[in-house]
Amino acid sequence: MANFRNVPAEPARIPKTGILAPALASAAWRGLVLSHSPEIRPALRVGFGLAIPGAALLLLGRVDLMVYAVFGSVVGMYGRSPHRVQRLKDQALAGTMMLCAGISGIVIAPWGLDGWALLAGGIFWACTSSLAADRYGLKPGGSFFPLFAFGALASLPVGQSLSVAGLAAFVVTALFCIAVGQTATFGAAASGYPGHDPIGWPEALRRAACYASVVMLAGALAIGLHLEHLQWVMAGSVVPLAAGNARGRLGRGLHRVAGTVAGLGVLLGIYHLQLPQLALGLVIIVLMFPTEGYMTRNYGLALSFFTPLIMLMLELADPSVNADVLWERAAGNLLGVLAGIVGAQLFDRKPR
Repeated sequence: MANFRNVPAEPARIPKTGILAPALASAAWRGLVLSHSPEIRPALRVGFGLAIPGAALLLLGRVDLMVYAVFGSVVGMYGRSPHRVQRLKDQALAGTMMLCAGISGIVIAPWGLDGWALLAGGIFWACTSSLAADRYGLKPGGSFFPLFAFGALASLPVGQSLSVAGLAAFVVTALFCIAVGQTATFGAAASGYPGHDPIGWPEALRRAACYASVVMLAGALAIGLHLEHLQWVMAGSVVPLAAGNARGRLGRGLHRVAGTVAGLGVLLGIYHLQLPQLALGLVIIVLMFPTEGYMTRNYGLALSFFTPLIMLMLELADPSVNADVLWERAAGNLLGVLAGIVGAQLFDRKPR
């Protein structure tokens, strides 16, 4: 009788799912990369523009300076041209604009300006940055980032003295992003570049006046209602103006509202994890990648990442911030958007 005890056992068959799962995951990843190819390289460039200086601040134990680094890294968002020389011109101009707006906010922060004085500064930077963006065809257009940098940095509780460390973090990060922009290369991403479209002086001045009027309306409304966080109201008010017609402005405003609400949900989820400050600093760095990646593809989705990024960086700069303050900031932002939609209908009826 045959002895089967020494017969080697038949090797177990590998389930097909063990092969299909990695293959499906690989195919899904390739599809994601291909569908987002115009945005991936700019997102990586902007993300690394914050990641390197941000990591240095974390290693130095200065998470409170992340807010300055984030606004400095915004300079990288202006370098989408596939042509290296044009990219340098765009980022040099945008860097000058952002640095002037941010440094003016840093300089006046010890004065603790609020109300009409802060509103006057906001109106000035809304006009100035709108003119620069229109005359030189900068992308992203409008005055949101310079205006927000001025208002947010001017409102930080720095005490009676200038934050020299914050000023250094802001300037160094901006210059670093310009340098990173020159090392970047564009392949297929060049086809997604919208191109420059400079605007003549008469139209640029008219649009700058519209920005000033809308910021004035939103700021006066906030001051009249005795609302805190005027900088959020001013920044929110200029968002709808980036669209060229009434329907676009309403859509842009709705994207802003939906993105802010979704971002607050993301923020609550982050809070639920009860992360230490160092981990929160890393979260801020990570959030910059999808913020830039979706900024031109889906504005509302980009804001769902940008909102918690901004809230977290301001909280690290001012640890006394509580949940009530965060909700007040969000409410001020939404009020600004509504004022911007109404103000655009009143002051900018000319379609573009």
